[in-house]
Amino acid sequence: MNRSIISFFLINIALGTIIAITSNHWFLIWIGLETNTMSIIPIILSIQNRRNVEASIKYFLIQALAAAIILNAALINIWENGSWLINSPINNFSSIIITIALFFKLSIAPFHSWFPEVINGTNLINGLLITTWQKIAPTIIIINIINNLNTNIIILCSTMSIIIGSWNGLNQTQTRKIMAFSSINHIGWVIIISVYNPNISLIMLSIYIIINSTIFINFINNNTINIANSNKNNIINPWNASTTILAILSLGGLPPLTGFINKFLGINTLILNNNIILTIPLIIGSLISLFFYLRIAFNTNMLTFPQNSLFYINLRINSNNINPILSIISIAGIIIIPIIIIFIN
Repeated sequence: MNRSIISFFLINIALGTIIAITSNHWFLIWIGLETNTMSIIPIILSIQNRRNVEASIKYFLIQALAAAIILNAALINIWENGSWLINSPINNFSSIIITIALFFKLSIAPFHSWFPEVINGTNLINGLLITTWQKIAPTIIIINIINNLNTNIIILCSTMSIIIGSWNGLNQTQTRKIMAFSSINHIGWVIIISVYNPNISLIMLSIYIIINSTIFINFINNNTINIANSNKNNIINPWNASTTILAILSLGGLPPLTGFINKFLGINTLILNNNIILTIPLIIGSLISLFFYLRIAFNTNMLTFPQNSLFYINLRINSNNINPILSIISIAGIIIIPIIIIFIN
């Protein structure tokens, strides 16, 4: 597909997201979500093969169904309350239906089964787009209407998402599927914290997008599609391999890397709101997911034979292929943690 056409659809994706997150009207939100969905389908189909076509059909059906459910729930609410505004009270039925529809869009458990197959059926670039940018609009919509939603359903589904996302990632070998289950896990963290502190959940979403983008870009640079061939990165591009392993460990939440901020802020928010018991499944899910992050890290940087002096030549030649800005932000948690704390206070 022509680059100008792809750029046109990318602009439409950004426009649809902006409309959805800035609107206070259900119909405009629906238009923004539909614009976003209809624009990403041609991008997924830009590479013609059977798996891409299958992934695009699955993605279109789920997203279109969820948007239609949101519009119908809004119409039911208008029929009862007479207002299109999202800030107006939402009846219980519409509240539940809208929550389910948004969870379909975010792939929150138990509405997540389509997501790993779609990510695994597309290339790494589309996987990056779906796991980052496409999460922004539904998440912010939930945050905007969180006071009108059933918090018990949100907490239950988010907790399930954290556990299922971490558990199902254990037996995966494809990096795209691992990142898909990682997305299910991390979005669960963001949504469950939005019940107690929406500002912190937005910070957590931003940090997740930065770290996830760093890992995907490193995978794209070396075409790493499974764990088995990830160790070639250490020879092809040692700096890329080193930043990849640190970014993956950061995504797992190891201190003092940036990803630890998400775990700290999330658990601290739950404790401050007297929900200590709820921290138990979150910590268990984090420990389980850390196992498959370590699998990627171990295969990426620790399974190659000790290198000779040629290694250092290769190190110098390929150092310009990494993405330095995102890598620094994803790794330099010691510098960023005080800034985030000051920003919150």
